[in-house]
Amino acid sequence: MAAVAPLLFTSSPFGDDTLPDQSGTLHATALNAQEMLSQPFQVSLTVVSTVGQMEPNELLYKPFCAIINKLPAENRYFNGIVRRVTPANNLQRDRWEYQIEIVPRLWFLSQRSDCRIFQKKSVDQILQVLFQEEGVEAYDFRIYGDRPVREYTTQFNETDLDFMHRLLQEEGWFYFFEHTKTEHRLIVTDRNESFRPLPSPLHRIVHRGNNIDIIDQWTGGASTAHGEVHFTDYDPSNPTVPVRAQQSTSSKTGGATTRRVYRWPALTKDEATAEQRAKHFMEHSEVTSSMCRGHGYDPQFMPGRRFTVEKDPLTGEETVEYALQSVFHSAVDETWAGQSSGSFYDCSFTCFRQTVPWREPFHNIRPQMGGIYSGVVVGGKGQQIHADALGRIKVRIVFDHRKDTSAGFATWVRVIQPWAGDSWGWQHLPRVGTEVAVAFMNGDPDEPVVLGGLYNQSMQPVFAVPGEQTKSGFRSRSVHGGASEFSEFSVDDSKGQEKIYLRSQKDLHTVVLNNQQTEVGLDSAATVHRNVSLKTETGSVTVEAETGAITMEAKTEILFRVGSNTIRLAQDGITINGSRIESTADGDMTLRGAKISLND
Repeated sequence: MAAVAPLLFTSSPFGDDTLPDQSGTLHATALNAQEMLSQPFQVSLTVVSTVGQMEPNELLYKPFCAIINKLPAENRYFNGIVRRVTPANNLQRDRWEYQIEIVPRLWFLSQRSDCRIFQKKSVDQILQVLFQEEGVEAYDFRIYGDRPVREYTTQFNETDLDFMHRLLQEEGWFYFFEHTKTEHRLIVTDRNESFRPLPSPLHRIVHRGNNIDIIDQWTGGASTAHGEVHFTDYDPSNPTVPVRAQQSTSSKTGGATTRRVYRWPALTKDEATAEQRAKHFMEHSEVTSSMCRGHGYDPQFMPGRRFTVEKDPLTGEETVEYALQSVFHSAVDETWAGQSSGSFYDCSFTCFRQTVPWREPFHNIRPQMGGIYSGVVVGGKGQQIHADALGRIKVRIVFDHRKDTSAGFATWVRVIQPWAGDSWGWQHLPRVGTEVAVAFMNGDPDEPVVLGGLYNQSMQPVFAVPGEQTKSGFRSRSVHGGASEFSEFSVDDSKGQEKIYLRSQKDLHTVVLNNQQTEVGLDSAATVHRNVSLKTETGSVTVEAETGAITMEAKTEILFRVGSNTIRLAQDGITINGSRIESTADGDMTLRGAKISLND
């Protein structure tokens, strides 16, 4: 009897398995593989070792290729990295059975997690950072649309793989793999044009046979889809004009026009980006409402490839082109032991029309940032206040562990004020080096906002506790000044010693546009270390002591002047000078002096 040709082969660190009974290699006896668009593939292999019992580390995290050799099709390669090795059975002396799981190198991004911030990078640039960190070298970007630079992108407690999936979904991108014996290449794209035809693209839908061009099960169908989607957001740089995007379906499914999706926020301040996301959301709804499922025997079926159906049994159309979304492979090969049962392969798959754009669902939503986070205000060298025209400051949030702490590696963050209007309200700008409390608008990690400042061990409260715990208020610090250079407004609520204290480091300018009235319950005292000037422009000055006296005292002189008339009180005497002087007494008038002189 002629030997049955093997169906499954392997290429591993132990070498290439090319013969059914070849020693020193690994023989595959069963294969189950799952492949999907925008998901790492998984290949489960049952292998028989002819090298004796293996140590798992001889295979773990090392390249491995499973090969399906189903004639007349080309070899189908499943190239990947071993992520799991499980001993199964000792079949014969020096023959051990193992379960091996193969995944793409990309899968190991699921074993990395981070909290970090990317600034002024497009999504493909961010992905290249992730790929470089894990050693993903075989990849291509086949992006037909724009690659906009993102001002600020946060990864927060996400695996690198989840973070990647989220970014791809937001951009409307997806990925698949292309295999050879020596590599699996990651293809990131945004259009169906990247799907290549199968080596044997034409397939027949019939209910018998197992040739590679046979599809013996085919199920089509339709499901309801969204009728309209609205994305809305708020842009503080243009607060009176909401960011709005709307997309209607082109699907004719029943009642589509009655089903509307309204989503807030759109997670973008750019209306063109919002429109693109609304379009992608609707495209996903449309493509998934008309998926087809099938069963066949072509091992070259894989996501990211397209094939042609000779005649669509549902519509009667001829040569209709479909793109593969998922494929599940199953193969059994017992030829290594010379068993007569031979080998068998089949696959099941899902597909969609090549003319309908593929989009991934919005499954990986952005992390919801609950609670409050600590941050540090940063600025340029020598700067103590670093702000822009909107009163935003630059903050480095504590979970961002990048080594560069300069302002160039921090984002502009809005600051919550107690009161805010059009050139009116309250304004306080936290200074460089101080700790601030940070929250996130709508829970969006890409939209931080400063709530206020926080004291810490290095920056103690302005009023010492214990000791001055009854005080409240604020104390500023002169820019580039020391601890003794400040202005202050404080309130002391100590019982029996209540006090309001106001201090200006230099000038105090008070403007009252109408009346000013001050009432003092007891005494009022003012000390001026230099000059005092009091001026009324149109009115009078009245000084009155209802029950007491008025005392004016000077060291050199006191001068009263009205026009050219003066009364001068000096250390050498009193001089009265006027164009006319009149003195009247209802009673006695006494003049007394050592010498009295009267002009004629």
